[in-house]
Amino acid sequence: MSLAVDDEREALLDLVREDPDLAPQEKETTLRFTKDEDAVRIYTEEAGIGRRLLAHPSATVGGVTVLDGGVRPPADIDEVDGRDIVAVRARVPVGAVKILLNTRESTQHAEVVSERVLYPTEEGDRE
Repeated sequence: MSLAVDDEREALLDLVREDPDLAPQEKETTLRFTKDEDAVRIYTEEAGIGRRLLAHPSATVGGVTVLDGGVRPPADIDEVDGRDIVAVRARVPVGAVKILLNTRESTQHAEVVSERVLYPTEEGDRE
């Protein structure tokens, strides 16, 4: 069954940007979980992954980091107020993460999260 992402999160996708003050080697994405947890904690400063996490129907967004006059304060997703989002913190079920035996054709980091979360299915939901 597909789950729809609410309109509020959908509107945030266009606000996700890379932090212009960080060099590529400073833009991190981390996945963390412990043996007793059923969710993976993800933090990313990469725009492509951030957009896909916001669009992921199983992701619980814990907060974002926004650009605000040179300062980068953390914010809840309902406090973004049109500011650029430069980092996303979210949790996804452990079952949504899989390390493949064979490598993907693409080495783009955003491909770690399925591109399909960005596009509605015929029913209007995301897969």
